[in-house]
Amino acid sequence: MNIKALTLFVLLISQAVCSRGLPAAESSKIARSDGTNITYYLLAQDNPEKTLLVLIQGSDCNSVRHNRRINSEFPDVMPQASILTVEKYGITAELPWSNTSERNDCPAAYIENDSPKQRVKDYTQVLSTLRKERKYKRIVLLGGSEGAVVANLLASELSYINATVSLNGGAPRFIDDVLHNIKSQSPSAEAYQEAANGFTGFYKQILNSEPFELSMNGHGYRWWRNMFEIDQRAILSRVETPLLLIQSGLDKNVSVRLAQEQAAELSKDQPNIEFKMYNNLDHSFNMPDGSSRVDDVIQDIRSWLDDSHKQLNSDS
Repeated sequence: MNIKALTLFVLLISQAVCSRGLPAAESSKIARSDGTNITYYLLAQDNPEKTLLVLIQGSDCNSVRHNRRINSEFPDVMPQASILTVEKYGITAELPWSNTSERNDCPAAYIENDSPKQRVKDYTQVLSTLRKERKYKRIVLLGGSEGAVVANLLASELSYINATVSLNGGAPRFIDDVLHNIKSQSPSAEAYQEAANGFTGFYKQILNSEPFELSMNGHGYRWWRNMFEIDQRAILSRVETPLLLIQSGLDKNVSVRLAQEQAAELSKDQPNIEFKMYNNLDHSFNMPDGSSRVDDVIQDIRSWLDDSHKQLNSDS
């Protein structure tokens, strides 16, 4: 099958300029039921509301510890909050940073075990521990790309999540986002059809087969199967707390049209969901000339979080 045109979801943004200096987050581990460890980083800050901001990375094989944007820019959406990041299965800070999706040093444990479902389990376990130990009263999730999917899943399952920001999470079905991505890179209609047919065959194979050894674009069978099975429309319909869906209008990684349609349908019956479009920005929140507008996005998120928090307090 021809899938060379495919460029998968990558981390929300892989490079960034530090916006403010932050002290190093404390590294900790919690044991999973299978005997492996979850590694997480907590930058604990004193704040009267005991607020925790959870920053969730995208789909690449990289340590969140080395993501400069997550660690240096997105904390600005809640400057006084404690910051939590969690490594994926099999990844530690010892893994050097790479911008390529097909890297030779990606851990085998990550390829075999990583999936949105596994990430949700890990975040849930870490959050449960921190709520007991640190007594956090307000927990806010922010994730981009695959991280947005994970944030949405957590918000739909955990009643104690107070607000969620989902960046460029895409269409209800992952297959539609991949086909959109293939089309955006195909030089002709014929090339698109050939690549789309090949990937659709792969999609059907994954959904109709038992697990098998696979490593494609930095992911294994469990990841592909889980991504193909997820219905974001159904997940988002179960979120009852404030949820901000952000979509870039020039995004080539996910289907902008289907993301818009999904948000429009959801907002009819769910006043807790707000949708914001940035027409002239790409998946990385850059303008066509390459200039970044991530600071504008961060400021808008910050304002929305302040407004939603005030509204919740006035309603209670």
